[in-house]
Order: sequence, then structure tokens, then C-alpha cells
Amino acid sequence: MPEGKDASTTATSEVTIDRYVGFCDILGFSNRILTDFDGTVEIYKQFGDVLTSVPAKGEEGVEITVYSDAVLVTGQALGRVAGAIQNVWFLALAHNLMIRGAITKGRYWEQRQGNHMFVASDALVRAVKLERSVGIPAVVIADDIEIPDAFWVHRFANGLYVTPILHFRDRNIVNPFNLMWCRSAGDRARRLMADSPTHRDKYLWFLALHEAVTNGQELVPPAVMARFVRDGILVRKVPEGAPPQ
Repeated sequence: MPEGKDASTTATSEVTIDRYVGFCDILGFSNRILTDFDGTVEIYKQFGDVLTSVPAKGEEGVEITVYSDAVLVTGQALGRVAGAIQNVWFLALAHNLMIRGAITKGRYWEQRQGNHMFVASDALVRAVKLERSVGIPAVVIADDIEIPDAFWVHRFANGLYVTPILHFRDRNIVNPFNLMWCRSAGDRARRLMADSPTHRDKYLWFLALHEAVTNGQELVPPAVMARFVRDGILVRKVPEGAPPQ
């Protein structure tokens, strides 16, 4: 081995595989960096602590990269990727920030050579393009991704705050809320709207989602819900006093 080099600088690994790729933009983060660099670094450290606590389980694990105001999440399981992005939402809202992004699926090539990493992915390219087209504070799931029924059953079995994916206003999105952080998320969104009235429509969309979750709406694609009822997977409850269907 040449003098001055070790295995860490010469080892090379390469992989090509289909993956779910989530690309998220932390809205307002760039301004934080310019106005409060030291404070932003502390937020970065918290992001690292939270995101690296996401449990990995074999091939279902996720890889997370945070650079400047962008977060890249990749994995072979949609639930793992969506769950990691839920954690991004939690930390962003805790610091009066919101995120916008997209999840796609496709080919993902990665080569690690020592301290360097090279990535080429059609899924990443499409995720970046989709993120740019999203005009609301949400992480949307590409229309060509088939979401297994288990995700929608999970919503009824475990509740809206736990399920990682919701359907709202014709979009499948990552759930930005959790058991510990729902009411506070709404309060923070209202404060952000007051501070940035030019983005009022975007905050109103988020607050409408917040209201739908707190009110316990189904937030499942109508066609899926109808099929679940038809097949007996779910039974709709008729309110007391309501006329028979």
C-alpha cells in the first residue's frame, strides 16, 4: 500500500438497485443559514440525532443525507422512507420550519470510493422535478407508486397520527403529524402564516390538512375505501338517529 494511504481511502463499493427516493426541501432554511449560522448548525446536529435514530432492519433500512436545505432519503421500503420523512417533519415544525418534497421509485446507482460517493438515479431526477412542482408544504408520493392496502388498513388499525401516509385533496402525502406533535403543529402554522401573509394560501392548505386529521377524517383514497367496505374489510358505522342507508 502506498505511503500515506489506508484502506479507508482506497476501498470501493458499487451498487445498482431499485429504490424509493425521497427528496425534501426545508423551506426557510437557507435564510436561517445566512442570518444565524451557529444556531442553524445546532439544528443540523438535532436533525442528525433524530434521523440516525431511525431503526434499520436489513434491506429495509434507509440512508439519509442532509446538505444545506435539502434532505435525501433512500430505501427499499416505502414505509421506512415515509417514516424517516415524518421525523424530518417533526424536527422542522419544532423549529418553525416546513418542508416540501416528493417520493419516487426507480433505478439508483451508487459508488463509494474511500471518502467519496457518486450517485446516479432516474428516481432522484424525477423526485427533484416533482418537488419543484409542488406548490404546497407537503411531501407528495408520485402517482405511479402503487401503495399497498396495508398502509390504508394501518390508518384504521393504529390511528391517523401513527400511519405514515395520508390521502388528502387527491394527493398521497407523507403524514406530517404524530402523536406528540399535532396541536402544536397547527399553532405554529398559524404563527408562520401571520409572519408571512404572502404565503397565506399554502398555510391554509396545511391547516386544512391539520383540521382533517384532528377531526378524524378517513384520509384514504375514495376508491380504496369503497372497495374495503364492499369486501367487508371495513364496516362503516351509521351515526345514531341517522336514516337507514
